[in-house]
Amino acid sequence: MLRIATILCIILAPAACRRPSPASPAADSTGLAVDSTKAGRFLAEYEPADRDFSEFRSGLIAHRFLDTIVARLNDSLRIPKDITLRTAHCGEPNASYNPDDRRVTLCYELFRTLSDRFAGEGGGEYFVSGTVVFALMHELGHALIHVLDLPITGREEDAVDQLATVLLLQQGPSGDSLALGAVAWFASDAHRKQLDALEFADDHGFDLQRVYNIICWIYGRDPRAYPELIEDGWLPEHRRERCHAEYFRLAASWRRLLAPYRRGS
Repeated sequence: MLRIATILCIILAPAACRRPSPASPAADSTGLAVDSTKAGRFLAEYEPADRDFSEFRSGLIAHRFLDTIVARLNDSLRIPKDITLRTAHCGEPNASYNPDDRRVTLCYELFRTLSDRFAGEGGGEYFVSGTVVFALMHELGHALIHVLDLPITGREEDAVDQLATVLLLQQGPSGDSLALGAVAWFASDAHRKQLDALEFADDHGFDLQRVYNIICWIYGRDPRAYPELIEDGWLPEHRRERCHAEYFRLAASWRRLLAPYRRGS
């Protein structure tokens, strides 16, 4: 697999690029974040991994991958019930949110599949990192809609794609690279799938639709930043003209939805 330290430096830079510090009282020897408050916190949990992933899991814990993310979330948002972000075996390369126990799960198999697919490619670390973070933020969106009872019109899957992209693009150039990494994953997946009639009933958009949506929002946030997206023909003119307003409308919508739960508000 691609080197965990390199991937984590991209995802969490600069925090993950420092030498890992000894485990703080916030995490026990199993990697489970211990929270002393009653409820309403984001928690980190690293489920046991089989032998093939044990070293990888140890790297996630040592670099405080989920702990860093939940710390940022706890500094930013108030929630009425705990939401756990965890890594675990799933039997498939996936990520999910379970409303029954309010757990967002990143599957160890997803890391493996991404690493194998993009190993040796230029920018492969960004493809892996972008997809991992996008998947995590996408499932976090489902969790926030559920726990905060947020009103959503249209398909929820589209709404949380929007949130994941906005959260990435708010991180500056590194976030742009991560969003483009997620685009590479969806584009790669689109060319591997054969569509049948039932695919049109799925609650997710088609992979290529998600590719062009994310590209539109990247372009729309700052049309001057990536002229090559237009030069290389990634967006038709009628969509390109709407991307700037589209991005800022959806960013403002999510900002308004989450405003009552922002710390300091």
